[in-house]
Formats: sequence, structure tokens, C-alpha cells
Amino acid sequence: MSRTSQGLLLLLLGGTLLQISTFTTDFANYVKPGYRPLLIAAGVALAALGVTAVALERHRRRNAASQATLTRAGLAEDLHLARLLGREPAALEPREEHPHRDGARTAWLLTVPITAVFLIAPPALGSYTVQQAEHTPAPPPPSIVDAHLPPLKDDRVNDLSMSEFGGRAWSDPASLKGKTVRLTGFAVPSPTGWHIARLRISCCAADALTMKVTVKGAPAPAADAWVRVTGTWIPAARTAVPSLAATGVEPLPAPGEPYE
Repeated sequence: MSRTSQGLLLLLLGGTLLQISTFTTDFANYVKPGYRPLLIAAGVALAALGVTAVALERHRRRNAASQATLTRAGLAEDLHLARLLGREPAALEPREEHPHRDGARTAWLLTVPITAVFLIAPPALGSYTVQQAEHTPAPPPPSIVDAHLPPLKDDRVNDLSMSEFGGRAWSDPASLKGKTVRLTGFAVPSPTGWHIARLRISCCAADALTMKVTVKGAPAPAADAWVRVTGTWIPAARTAVPSLAATGVEPLPAPGEPYE
């Protein structure tokens, strides 16, 4: 890989980062929203490195061409002088400089994620991830739930995150008894019905934690359809997946930030 190609590849990689983090919210499908400034900074740095590398290589080539011209002119003068003196001219030829090709061929693999982002645009993790998690040991209750959460209201619908609802169901089920709650997530088909689910990430999609609630009393939406479910908690064992008796299911567009 030539130095120009390396510079163009860095420029393309930086442009891709800027595209998904500055002009769209596609980056939120892969990392937490808080990483947006870092992605923008990384994109600017890579793009600047790419432009610098291309400019330096063009400057080096111009200098090399000028040096080669001067070398040929000097050889012509030496040849003319040797003939005037009646000497046998030395068989000298200007040596062509070739760019140093020390770039690893594996660097071209950087084009794979770039191509994937533009042509495939991998979506956020969804129902398939949740269904696969059913075959693995259940994670412990979310540790992010505060033990001193305020009590829920009796005369209103309480909007809860999936993390808070699951934490209350595991650690303080009495706080949910008789309260109307509203959860937002995507639908996950199940042999016994369906779940509303959400994924929580600490850094990126690779460390996603599944949070789901079984929905009863409402027809199942299409897989991965985003919905807002209103209902009441169904008492059950703390080790079981929490359940909700639905009184309403409202379809929603996919959010810009799909993870909690």
C-alpha cells in the first residue's frame, strides 16, 4: 500500500466517523450517546492525518522529480566534458526512486467496517439478541436501581425505564403493587406470548445487558416493533421474569437512542 493510499484510507475512515456521529445519530446503534464528542474528535484527527499524509507524499514526489531532473542535467554535463577531453564516459544512469512500500496489506481490512456502515448500516441490537440471551444464565438484578427510589403515584401513569421496573420487581415488589406504569421498548416474540424488552449498555453494544418484561392481555406486535405499554405489575416470584397486565399498547417510531 502506497503512502497516498494510506492517507486516503485514513481520510475515508475519519470521514465515516464524522458522518455517523456529526450528521446522524447512527453511532448510537453501537456506543453510548456520551461518546459522541470522542467520536467527532477521533474523526477530525483521522481526517487531518489523512490529508497531511497525502499532502506530504505529493510534496515528496515533486521534490524527487526535481532532484531527478537535476541529476540528469549533471550527468549530461559530465558526459559532454568527458567527450571533450577524449575520455570514455562512465556508464552512469540516474537511479529512479521508488516509494517505500512498507504498509501492511492487512491495512486494507479497514475498508471492511467503512463498507459495512455505508452499504449495510447495521441496526441496533434487537429481538434476536434477546432471544439468544434466553439460552444463557439470567443476569443478576440491575445494580443501578437506587434502594431509596421515591414511591409511585396512585392517581397517574408512572413512566419507568426498563431498568427501574426490573429493579423494583426484584428488590422492592411492594412499590409496584396496584400502580399503573408505562414502559417503552421493542417487541420480542415468545412461545408463550411476547415480551417488551430493552438493552442496556455500559460502553458499547458488545456489553449489552438484556432487560425484558412479559406482556399479558394484549396481542403481540411484530418483532422489533417499538411500543409503549401501559399496565400493572403481576405479582410473581422474584426469580421470574417480571410480568405486566397490559391495558394499552401504543406503537412508536424507533428512537434515536435505542439503548438505556
